[in-house]
Amino acid sequence: MIQLLCIVLAGGAFAALALSMKRHQRDLAGRALTQRETRLARIGGWALVVLVLGIDAAASGWGYGTVAWAGQLTVGAWANVAWLIWRGRSSRGA
Repeated sequence: MIQLLCIVLAGGAFAALALSMKRHQRDLAGRALTQRETRLARIGGWALVVLVLGIDAAASGWGYGTVAWAGQLTVGAWANVAWLIWRGRSSRGA
């Protein structure tokens, strides 16, 4: 169950990091974010990445926890890439 929680948090982390990039803001938020909102999204995304590492290390130890963390970040990143591709294609009507 911890693994699933960490994957969801990693997905949220990458969604926040994508939202902090100007090129994705219109696709995800429907508008350009202010500089303050962009900074908060970036800080929140990195905070979630660190939180997932902390959860994994507490649940599995540093050795296995860092391996699980890398895998969970990979799954979260790929989920966000797929989501951004799907959003881009659906907004163009293709």
